[in-house]
Amino acid sequence: MPSIRSTLRPGPAARYVNPKAEGLINDEGDHDANLDVAEETSPNYLRWIADRCLPHLGKRVLEVGAGTGSITEQYAEGRQVLAIDRSPWCVDEMEKRFAASDNVTVRKIDLLDLVDEGERFDSVVMLNVLEHIEDDVAILRTLGSLLEPDGRVVLYVPALNGLYGKWDRKVGHYRRYAPWRLRAVLDEAGMVPVEIGYMNALSVPAWWAFSHSDVEKSTAGTMSLWDKTGIAWGRRIESVVPVPFGLNLFCAARLVH
Repeated sequence: MPSIRSTLRPGPAARYVNPKAEGLINDEGDHDANLDVAEETSPNYLRWIADRCLPHLGKRVLEVGAGTGSITEQYAEGRQVLAIDRSPWCVDEMEKRFAASDNVTVRKIDLLDLVDEGERFDSVVMLNVLEHIEDDVAILRTLGSLLEPDGRVVLYVPALNGLYGKWDRKVGHYRRYAPWRLRAVLDEAGMVPVEIGYMNALSVPAWWAFSHSDVEKSTAGTMSLWDKTGIAWGRRIESVVPVPFGLNLFCAARLVH
């Protein structure tokens, strides 16, 4: 029987990548200060993402690319969580954050090493990570190999490739996603969505203007104000009315049996 490493080959859907991507996230996973700015300025936004994840999380959860653990800590209660990241800085910050939490383990480890260790999880969470990976099909196959038979992969990705701009290139986004594209990638990886939909619609106009401007980054004050107004109102609206577009896509998927 071939090893999981030998079966991780790109399929046709993996070729839906944006050729403009510069891939500026380096192999060492050096910390970018922008990674944790949302923790200080956007608590409503982070809580919204965590709450969308909750219905799909089992008792044993793997979070891939957990950053500083700002979302991890919001769903960890009552679960055993393994939070991993390739950045030594992020791992160090998570170790400090979860030092007193017996239910959260932090590791700097490659996914394929987890596969080789025979690890299995009820849920695998990947938030704002898939867009940084050139072969998204292969990484999803790897995540699938870490799932229990009835487990879920939970994804949160940037949406609408027409919004692709300077900021996406700067942070190493290969692509943004539409529902059809994400479904195609999941199908290639042997998964089927159980929930998929746009999220954060009110942020689209502001994001388009920002990402196509010469501004390097939003100010903390601007982000905090938007979190208290646009995000709060957007969440209320989207809890009642499904939106036909959004700045992001949320998806939960299972293995095809």
